[in-house]
Amino acid sequence: MVKKNLALKDLDDNILIDLALLEKNQKAWSELVTRYYGKVAATVYRIVGKSADAEDIVQEVFTEMARSIKTYRKDSLFSTFLYRIAVNTAYQYVRKHFDRGETAEEPEFFLQISDRSAGSESSMIKQEKAQMVNGAMKKISPEKRLVLTLYEVEGVPLKDIAGILKQPLQTVWSRINQAKKELYEILNGSM
Repeated sequence: MVKKNLALKDLDDNILIDLALLEKNQKAWSELVTRYYGKVAATVYRIVGKSADAEDIVQEVFTEMARSIKTYRKDSLFSTFLYRIAVNTAYQYVRKHFDRGETAEEPEFFLQISDRSAGSESSMIKQEKAQMVNGAMKKISPEKRLVLTLYEVEGVPLKDIAGILKQPLQTVWSRINQAKKELYEILNGSM
C-alpha cells in the first residue's frame, strides 16, 4: 500500500487515514493530530477565547475526529471535515456556557504581533493595529465573525467554509462581505 521509505509526514491525509483505520497504525493517528493541532487550536481559541476550557475543547475535537472518521468521505478535504468538527464543538461550548451567563476571556482574532527589536516604533504600531482589529472583530455578530475569521485569518477557501458550515456558498460570501463592511465602518469610526 505505502512504500516503506516514505515518512508519515510526507503522506497525503487520505493515506494517513487509511493507515490509521485499516492498519490501526497509531503513528498515523499521531501524524494527523500533529499536522492539524495548531490550526484546530487557533480556531477553537478564536471562537471561545482564552478560556481555561479551550484546551479541553481541542482535545474533544480530536476525540470526536477519531470517533467519526469513518463517516469522512474522501470527496472533500480532510481539513474541511476536521474544521466542521472544531467549529461545531466550539460553538456547542459557547452556547452551553454563555447561555448560563458564564464568560471567558475575549478571543484574540489576530495574534499580537511581535518584533525582535522589542519596543521599536514599528512593533508598537503593529500592536496598536492588532488591538484595534481585535476590538472591532468583537463588535460584529458571531456568524459574520466566524466566516471572516475562517476566510481572512485562517485562510480557509470559500468553498470549504460553505462545507464546514453546511451553508450555500452565496450565503457565506454574503456574510464575509457584510462582515468586511461592518469591520471597515467600525475601524473608520475609531480612527
